[in-house]
Amino acid sequence: MSGFRIENNFRELGGYKTKDGRTIKKGVFFRSGALGSMNEREIAALEKMGIKSILDFRSRLEEAAFPDPPIEGATNYNISAIRDNDGNDVDYSAVVMFGMALKEPGLDKIASLMRHVYGFIAFDSEAYKKMFDLMLRERTPMLFHCTQGKDRTGVAAILIMLALGVDEETILDDYVLTNKYRGKLIKASLRKHRILTRISKNAHTFMWIQEGVDRSFGEAVLNMIHKRYPSYEAFFEKEYDLTREDLEKLRELYLE
Repeated sequence: MSGFRIENNFRELGGYKTKDGRTIKKGVFFRSGALGSMNEREIAALEKMGIKSILDFRSRLEEAAFPDPPIEGATNYNISAIRDNDGNDVDYSAVVMFGMALKEPGLDKIASLMRHVYGFIAFDSEAYKKMFDLMLRERTPMLFHCTQGKDRTGVAAILIMLALGVDEETILDDYVLTNKYRGKLIKASLRKHRILTRISKNAHTFMWIQEGVDRSFGEAVLNMIHKRYPSYEAFFEKEYDLTREDLEKLRELYLE
């Protein structure tokens, strides 16, 4: 968006068409990478947008190491979007993720890990439950982010657009826009490790997804929902306590 550095992946969901011909309202749902990298000009621009809720999907360790700056008029909610079976935050650092990948079966371990993570992240999530609660309570405009604004943030965007009735292809097209916004960073990462990435598919995938995304990861979210539930309505009711009436309310509030 104008006024924000493209590499921070700052953009909005407004303008997308839904399957029934309506459009997501502009100026309501914003997504980005970590706010700690914003300069004073960007923070001032953000404050002028009237943001009421900021959802930080990073772990406590990530947030403590690189905290969000205060945004006037906004309430910040730091709720990790990835937790283990015991409810503990999962550190989403490169070192931790690479260690997890080594435990994956097969040769393409990094891609396998990411599809696995994307396969469960949309389920039983306190972070995304809070997001929908704030939407129903009209605590918008809303900004949601993680570190690079692509994985945990990308799933949040997928869920919002699904709830509002956007079709799957449009949702996935928006998901992979990260690769356009962070294109220079992706190229720089691959160039920096060009020898290693030439001899190792896992290394190439790892360097790519540190900065970008793969369409198959977004597809993993949709595929797992289809596998577990007969419809998106059933998914939202079971996982997020969103009834048909709640979904209709969200569409009345945020579509035009």
